[in-house]
Amino acid sequence: MKVGLLVAPMHPFESYRMMLAVAEEAKVDSVWVPDHLLGYAHPALWRDMALASLSPDADALYDPFACIAVIGHESNLPMGVCVTDAIRRRAPDIVRTALTLHQLCRGGFHLGVGAGEAENLVPFGYDFSTPVADLEVFLMELRALLDHGVMPSGFRGRVGLPLRRDDLGPPKVWVAAHGPRMLRLTGEYGDGWVPAWPMSPSSYGDRRRSIAGHAERAGRPMPECALHVAVIIGESRDYVAELMERDPLGKLTALMCSAEIWAKHGMRHPSGDKCRGLVDLIYHDLDPEELRELAPTIPFELVEEFMFMGNATEIADRVSGYADNGLEHVIVGSATGTVGGLDEINTNSGQLLALMAALSELR
Repeated sequence: MKVGLLVAPMHPFESYRMMLAVAEEAKVDSVWVPDHLLGYAHPALWRDMALASLSPDADALYDPFACIAVIGHESNLPMGVCVTDAIRRRAPDIVRTALTLHQLCRGGFHLGVGAGEAENLVPFGYDFSTPVADLEVFLMELRALLDHGVMPSGFRGRVGLPLRRDDLGPPKVWVAAHGPRMLRLTGEYGDGWVPAWPMSPSSYGDRRRSIAGHAERAGRPMPECALHVAVIIGESRDYVAELMERDPLGKLTALMCSAEIWAKHGMRHPSGDKCRGLVDLIYHDLDPEELRELAPTIPFELVEEFMFMGNATEIADRVSGYADNGLEHVIVGSATGTVGGLDEINTNSGQLLALMAALSELR
């Protein structure tokens, strides 16, 4: 299996560059950078959270495209954004960026796109009322420009940059899809599928088959199938659970699960019964003191619905079920240190490398 590493572009930049060194040491197949304006913590709670020692502000996030322009010139690894949305920028502008980075990065560039998440749009005044419809128009224009260098439907717009590299071909387009309409768009327009949060292995297989059907009907190759896996690595799953009992603010990562999943564990999501989790969640709209009181009551098993936690063997065993259902490219986002802070990051550096090696052996 191919293995990628997701690296959050947080200030200061040197910590970001250090993760590139980890990726090089682990001999991963790809490096990915998320595109977020806001982070995954309430700023009023950040000073009390374990990772605050690494960055002064949970929202201190660099522009991913600028970061890739820097590190892509320093490494032979393929670089990708995982993912940007179709609302903040139109397809022609994104195409120019993608083609530029595909030329500048030694290992080439991969473009991950999705319908967007509320926290990166709503607080900044962007319209989030029809995200999938916006993405469909975006993908039509994107595909026409990347494949043919011109806008669809006879528009005069064109790009003069090379559409492909002799050694790598064109940049690949990855679509972050979960629902039926998004799965259709992945099959019709995507070179890769990169869902952003976990589902059961059997659901992964069902959605993969749906994409395959749409790709076949569109006369396109089956997209490469990936999965973003957020991990907290520790001595064991039980040890990470103990850390979370001692430092319950780390349990707030469960907010990224949907209200439906919260209800399954007998809990009500603080963003309401219709919250779809990551796509709807805006930490900054929630009361920080209510979150502080809520955190200790969150079951570890609810956190585990989103995070893959434990040692390298335990996490690889959980990922193996997805490999059995067609996963080809796992993208690891390490949240180690969410509980335990820098000590846990340093202690488990070897486990992270072991995890990468174990995942690469999955078939």
